[in-house]
Amino acid sequence: MSQEVSKKKRLQTIIKVFTKYKVIQNFSQQKNPTAVRSAFEELGPTFIKIGQMLSVRTDLLSPAYIEAFKSLQDDVKSDDFAKVKTLLENEWDLNISDIFSDFEEKAFASASIGQAHKATLKSGQKVVVKVQHPGIIDAINVDLALFEKAIPLISKIPEANVVDLRSVLREVRTSLDNETDFLKESKNADRFYKNNNDWHEIKVPQVFHEYCTKKVIVLEFMAGKSLRYLLDDSPEKIAYKSVTNKELKKKIGLLLVESFMKQVFEDGFFHADPHPGNLFLHMVNPAVEATSNVRVGRFGLLGYEATWKNQPTLPPYRLIYLDFGMMGSLDDALRGKLTDAVIALYTQDTAAVAQAVLRLCRQEGPFDEYRFHDELEQFLTEYYHLSLKEIDLQQVLSQVIGICHANNLQMDQAVTMLIKAFGTLEGVVEDLDPELSMMEVLQNFAQKYFFKQFDLKEEAKRQGLNLFKNLRNLPNLPEKISNALDTVSNGKSRVNLEIKEQKQILDRLEAMVNRIVVAVVLAAVILSSSLLVVSSPDTQPQFVDNLGLFGYTAAFVTILLLAISYIYRRFKK
Repeated sequence: MSQEVSKKKRLQTIIKVFTKYKVIQNFSQQKNPTAVRSAFEELGPTFIKIGQMLSVRTDLLSPAYIEAFKSLQDDVKSDDFAKVKTLLENEWDLNISDIFSDFEEKAFASASIGQAHKATLKSGQKVVVKVQHPGIIDAINVDLALFEKAIPLISKIPEANVVDLRSVLREVRTSLDNETDFLKESKNADRFYKNNNDWHEIKVPQVFHEYCTKKVIVLEFMAGKSLRYLLDDSPEKIAYKSVTNKELKKKIGLLLVESFMKQVFEDGFFHADPHPGNLFLHMVNPAVEATSNVRVGRFGLLGYEATWKNQPTLPPYRLIYLDFGMMGSLDDALRGKLTDAVIALYTQDTAAVAQAVLRLCRQEGPFDEYRFHDELEQFLTEYYHLSLKEIDLQQVLSQVIGICHANNLQMDQAVTMLIKAFGTLEGVVEDLDPELSMMEVLQNFAQKYFFKQFDLKEEAKRQGLNLFKNLRNLPNLPEKISNALDTVSNGKSRVNLEIKEQKQILDRLEAMVNRIVVAVVLAAVILSSSLLVVSSPDTQPQFVDNLGLFGYTAAFVTILLLAISYIYRRFKK
């Protein structure tokens, strides 16, 4: 009963917010995207997740809406510490004072899923304790239940048919399940730490698994500020030594792109939400600019040992990744397909691009391969005369997705997440260094991955086998040509023709035939009714006249309905 009351109250809140921001009117007319974004942010994690997933649907949303949904963020009021303390001690079955020598009661950050507190372990290690908002999972489940019940009603709206609502619900549910399970996030963070910590100027916080539960995660405290501070700071201000903020932004932009490409092509495990709030910048003390790797060497007959140090100097800044709830995985096969697509685009091979894209998709309805190839070729031709630096990677990816959706093709979910991450990253890079080409960096990493996977010995063996097979079939070629010519000369050949857009043409022909049949039937009804009314003698029973009048009425109503239907279809077009 209490859950039903909660659903009713939540539904009232959703209606109130939708009315306040005129969400349905604005969204259907694709105007005032800022208001719709504000409504989604106010309604919390479920709606934020829906907006983030729609942010890659360029076939559905206008560019203004795409940009608005890309920047969806959540910033909510933190919970009272008494509630947080109760949740933590229930999760650990220990008092906070048994684990920490210091615990800040006031949260320094709070989002829709949870909030973060600074603390110090008994060992003296400074950490960040991220704890879920009490009751957040129940609130999300209420939203999802309401959404599921609303699907049959929303589906009756013609404009809603362009979105597979059940698929969206399934993706939202999966994503939120992952983000509300902090044990999964702790495993993600640990894997990301092993792959990326100390890669160039990249830092990743270490996980303390012994204190992690489904509702709590404990990470190493990393000093620094959000990347937003650098973006908002004066470009001419000195960042370090003689390097200005403008020059530092360029360095950070290149580091960020190279780090992301490394995650995609080398690790197959990438951060799927790289917005400025999840990226910190820390300016380190010049005294610790260098990293040292101690090596031990043995020389001489007496076995003396000596040590020496490698000291590759790093600049005095570190880029720190945070928040590992939304991560993407790409297996070797998927990375290979992506590489094929990038290299085909680079070599301007449209047929290869089309095949690579098809391998990344699954068919969701009727598919016309000729139409798909034509649309893709027309689109790609516009980019072939541009240099890599001039190609807008996000725009290319978005338009390819639009073409796929228009042809009933659905991208692999991991690729969709990658494209969303690309979109978020491109927005950050655009602010850091507008001149940086993500396509150039992508091409370099794709080539490196391709040559890394390329096995010359295996390729030579495969090509040799193909050549041997063809040589074996060569003697049979004259006989096959002769048989083909005999078939043609004997009149046994058959030609199969496939008309382009054959289904649509047949559907239109069927509709025309149906209209003709209806017209003939109506004409017959009107004619027979006229004969009954006009030519009947006075002595004829009354029901004969009534039958004729009924025929007139039925024909008139049918003609009226057909006219209204025709006008509605024309107006809709």
